[in-house]
Amino acid sequence: MVAAVSKLGRERARGYSLTLIALIAFGGLQLGFLALDAVFHFSQQVLIIEAASALVVTLGCLAIVAREDRRMEKAAEMAESQLSYLADFATDLYWETDLEGIVIASGGRLAKIVTPDRSRIIGQHYMKIIKLEPEERQRMMKALSEIKPYSDILSVLHDPQGKAYHISLSATPRFDRDGNVVGYLGIGTNVSKRIEAQSRLRYMAEHDMLTGLANRYSFQNQINEDILNSGEDENVGLLAIDLDNFKTINDTYGHPAGDALLNLVAKRIGKIIRGDDWAARLGGDEFVIVCRDVANPMDACLMAARLISALSRPFQIGGLEVTVSASIGVACAPLHAKNSRQLMKCADLAMYEAKSSGRSCYRLFEAPHALDAPVH
Repeated sequence: MVAAVSKLGRERARGYSLTLIALIAFGGLQLGFLALDAVFHFSQQVLIIEAASALVVTLGCLAIVAREDRRMEKAAEMAESQLSYLADFATDLYWETDLEGIVIASGGRLAKIVTPDRSRIIGQHYMKIIKLEPEERQRMMKALSEIKPYSDILSVLHDPQGKAYHISLSATPRFDRDGNVVGYLGIGTNVSKRIEAQSRLRYMAEHDMLTGLANRYSFQNQINEDILNSGEDENVGLLAIDLDNFKTINDTYGHPAGDALLNLVAKRIGKIIRGDDWAARLGGDEFVIVCRDVANPMDACLMAARLISALSRPFQIGGLEVTVSASIGVACAPLHAKNSRQLMKCADLAMYEAKSSGRSCYRLFEAPHALDAPVH
């Protein structure tokens, strides 16, 4: 397309050059005629014929120039139309803005889906249309303030049905013939599949694939953050949960039944926890619940009691009715421990105490000196 526009410019210059050559040649002839008239003193009739001829030639040259201008204008309009069509066909999104950020042109494959009515875009401020996270907005505003190009700014656009599209935005300043900035020209690339793939990978890295709960890796990262962010008079409660006799059920009915039981246990845990609490599966039949903003350790104990009651009800697995129970250890930070490793050790010790006390019960950690004991 650039080559086509360049060709139009060359053709226009060649047309003007030929017209200019014709005028110069005709001017030379006129000077020659005047010189001859000074010597031979042509009659008035000859002079009239010569003047008429000069007028006709001049008007003809002007007509040629005017026709060439019209032809070039049509060609330029056609080139611009083809360029717009090419942009619609080849890009997900493109736009032009003036120096104030007002959209003066837009198009692209995705634009037809997200904003079928372009009149809702033209004349609007650019920043009112796109949605940016604070970090991405800061990057863009920095480039705009310095009148520099920017690239890979992530934005989200929604179609009329509410479907989200993740767009990577890139733009560069537009200049006039004198080198003055007159706005920005930008394109957007649909990267929704890339973002969705990254989200899936992140989800797989942070969640247990069987139950959908957080996994051990996510638990270790998140509980550290919870302890650091807890208030001066607030505790982070940890419930260490171990299913009683799960190995017997798994060996008796097989691993598919065992996996189904773990999934059902995770669902019941999800119904017990409060809105700001969260749960994780550490592996096997080991689960944990993290209670944020625990004012009193007994609040965590009450949750443990509710959970024991909920898990004691029979589970239906296919045509089987399976009964399981749980032993739960409860500990709080900073009341019982200063960091996540110590907190997990305290909760494990309390859970072992619950198992040795007959199982299907909970125990609150009470022995600080036991922190030096080994944990299995």
